[in-house]
Amino acid sequence: MGITRYIVRRLMFSVALVLGVSVIIFTLINAIGNPVEILLADRPGITQEAIDAISRYYNLDQPPLIRYFVWLWNVVRGDFGTSIVYNQPVGDMLFTWGLETMKIQIPAILISLVAAIFIAVTAATRQYSRVDFGVMSGALLGQSLPGFFVGIILILVFSYWLGIFPSYGAYSTRRMLMGSGLIDGLWHMVLPVAMLAFFNTATLTLLMRSNMVDVLRHDFIMAARASGLPERRVVYRHAVRNAFIPVLTYLGILFGLMLGTAPVTETVFTWPGLGFLYIQAIQQLDYPVIMGETMIITVMLVTATLLTDIAYVLIDPRIRLE
Repeated sequence: MGITRYIVRRLMFSVALVLGVSVIIFTLINAIGNPVEILLADRPGITQEAIDAISRYYNLDQPPLIRYFVWLWNVVRGDFGTSIVYNQPVGDMLFTWGLETMKIQIPAILISLVAAIFIAVTAATRQYSRVDFGVMSGALLGQSLPGFFVGIILILVFSYWLGIFPSYGAYSTRRMLMGSGLIDGLWHMVLPVAMLAFFNTATLTLLMRSNMVDVLRHDFIMAARASGLPERRVVYRHAVRNAFIPVLTYLGILFGLMLGTAPVTETVFTWPGLGFLYIQAIQQLDYPVIMGETMIITVMLVTATLLTDIAYVLIDPRIRLE
């Protein structure tokens, strides 16, 4: 099967999957009730005429099926609607808050990948040694600890006890660190990035180490060593490349779920990103924001999965799109 035909087939499946997710989320949100009435329940001074006007603006006076197709048509045109709570275009909010999420998610994934490859290779080439045992124990511990617990420990140690890093927010509220907004922003990123990198490194290390141990036993590695190639070249150029394929799947999931895994980190550090916005939108039943962010998460995950499958062929020519 050609790669073009494969991509077209996967795109058709991806579109159907995204539409299915949108129907499920839309149905669940509408089953809760009218978000405008819930939002204005604690404001008895608001007249019924005002409530009706807001409901008409958001098409809440229409049947659910009509509302869904109106919303879907607007999304196709790039219009995610207007937030009920913030009264701002949802598309602009997703872009602005999304940049803050990417600021901590992408560096954490890249740091985790580099650290995991180095640690896993070190452990795999010293199998059953003290180094290997220490790496495995630390990785298992890191994978077992809840993310919010690690974040709280980081805040307690480096913010309250040592006073080195800020404990919340993306920027200082009173003064900029050393008079520079860039340095101040980077200083606030340290703890959130460390929390994400800690967990991701643990999982990637376990995957990479297990794959490396298996690959190092293959015949082509023995042949490369017998041909006189330096050990470092054998390990990093031949073994790592073959051991990286299963890890690529997890990386695809990490990139696809950057927004989906953001709420825990951003809630712990009060980081003004999409995860923090998502939690607030759910609490306040701001359905345009919920629908918009859910669709972005779904599209990112589906796209990351498709790109991961295509990357398999580029990394390992033995894999065929059949």
